Amino acid sequence: MYKQKNKIILSIILAAFLLVNGCASTKTGPPLSKDELRKLEEEIELLATEIYINDSVMVWKSGFNVLSIMPEGVFKKRAVIGALVEDNTEDIAGFYKLPTEEGCVVIGIMEGYIADLAGIRQGDIIKEVDGKKIKDSGHVKFKAGRSSTVIVERAGARLSFNVIPKEMPYVRIRLKQTSKINAYAKFTGIEFTSGMVHFVEDDDELAIIMGHELAHLTSKHLPKNISVAALCGTLGGLTGPLAPWTTQALYAPYSRKNEREADYIGLIYAHNAGYDIEKGATLWKRFALEIPKSRSKSFLRSHPASPERILRVRKVVGLIKSGKNPLEDLILN
Repeated sequence: MYKQKNKIILSIILAAFLLVNGCASTKTGPPLSKDELRKLEEEIELLATEIYINDSVMVWKSGFNVLSIMPEGVFKKRAVIGALVEDNTEDIAGFYKLPTEEGCVVIGIMEGYIADLAGIRQGDIIKEVDGKKIKDSGHVKFKAGRSSTVIVERAGARLSFNVIPKEMPYVRIRLKQTSKINAYAKFTGIEFTSGMVHFVEDDDELAIIMGHELAHLTSKHLPKNISVAALCGTLGGLTGPLAPWTTQALYAPYSRKNEREADYIGLIYAHNAGYDIEKGATLWKRFALEIPKSRSKSFLRSHPASPERILRVRKVVGLIKSGKNPLEDLILN
């Protein structure tokens, strides 16, 4: 009797399930074939990979150009040839129509630089460097001033290129795929979000953000921030229930000072790298209009308000146009 009752309940549930799905199917429009859906899914994946590659190259080139004018001694140097490489993942291989095998893929080339002049091209799979097999992008390393032989695979053929890498300041710059509009300096380097890359309108605006983040590193704001934040936390803790707000109120003015310094020095870096820093006023105006909280002048804010940043850009541009060197007093040029 018990088993029979369970069978009846299961039959009712199954019937209800079929009824609901049957009714719903008449209201969802024309049927979709699996082949059509799979084809569209593949197209979207290819488009997403293309966007990722374009964003990565855009950020990398901006960083490469700004780093190339960095003052001597502020960063460790690394031998480079002006080629951005990625692991040969399924997505990357699919985009370039490559075999999914060991090696790394060139996804970006600096025009007129070593790799470009040698003949290495986007979409090449780097298989060997100086006789050493390359399994992934982490294995691609060069020595400055010494000729290296790079073996690539292109359209099924193996090609050999001789390059003489050049040493230049190096900071690890990465792209994080998220819609959040942000960029930040870390002890391990600099990270840009894809949201920030899509928020800026051109290379000039991107370079202004890049200069700002590099200025945080050259000014050693990160270790200083940790020390000051710890002190503010200790003092804030004395206020009991108000500790979070007290700590933030103590730390915010110090943070804003660092951001102003990074804005100032970053603009000079971007200018020295050949970018139009007047675009900074347009950039911060867009922040003000599209991100309303950036207009806030609250004493708890960690960053200056956008209107202040717009005015500071105009002041720096005015100094440069007057023929003055804004960095003479900072001994950074």
